[in-house]
Amino acid sequence: MIRTVARTILAATLLLVAALPLAIADDEMAESDRIDFVVGNLIFVLMHEFSHVVIEDFEVPVLGNNEDAADTLAAASLIRLDRERPERDFYYIRMLLAAADANRILWQRGLEQDNPIIYLANHPLSVQRAARINCLAYGSEPEVLEPLPEIVGLPDFRADWCEEEYEAAESAWFWVRDSYVLKNPGNASGHEVEYRPTKDPDHQTLRDRLAASRMLERVLEVVEDSMFLREDISLLTRSCGEPNAYWDGNVRELVVCYELVDAFFKLAEDEGVRELVEQIREFHRDN
Repeated sequence: MIRTVARTILAATLLLVAALPLAIADDEMAESDRIDFVVGNLIFVLMHEFSHVVIEDFEVPVLGNNEDAADTLAAASLIRLDRERPERDFYYIRMLLAAADANRILWQRGLEQDNPIIYLANHPLSVQRAARINCLAYGSEPEVLEPLPEIVGLPDFRADWCEEEYEAAESAWFWVRDSYVLKNPGNASGHEVEYRPTKDPDHQTLRDRLAASRMLERVLEVVEDSMFLREDISLLTRSCGEPNAYWDGNVRELVVCYELVDAFFKLAEDEGVRELVEQIREFHRDN
């Protein structure tokens, strides 16, 4: 099974990013902050796709929208990992907030509002995904993350229920683990990573940049620590002709398109990203 249709509209939306004027911050973001923003978005995109793999592999019944279920499983997995690694000081929460911020940018640029078809798609609107991700992050530790709703623009009527929203998501995460994963252990022993070369010179430069930063390896480390994969998978990058990421269950291959990574790097130039990075640096966990 190849999961591409669900991302067709998102791919078209991201494709327009390059055509719009970017709101560039006065001072350039540090390269490490830009990389973290891109990594955070890639992690969430891939965790979302891997969540579909988990649901498919273990035949987990889903009530409601499959895309919402995948978002919930992905976010809850990262939050659980964050709690298990307190020494990382909200590192995985910051990854989630980066993903939410990318959705915030897409919505604020009006790319979806002008496309009536987007309202009929099975993916939630970007503004809804941003609110959902932010709410789950805040609800996981509302006392420590108390300033977060104001920072990300989450209204009180939603923030007041985020703790309950996260508790429901965490309960679902434990249910999937206990009812399906632990009862059906797999035989995954080692996953493969490949940065495929490309004839596009811009993509080749991007490919070299990704390989030098070991971006796929960083993403895969998070996936291995937080997701329930029964069998080995291959994670690779290549040129696709559109910003996309998809799972090919026939060969157990998850493809990340260079066009998608390039779109995330462009989103990282938005002035709001730098502001968010500076604000969430203030969150610290008492180890």
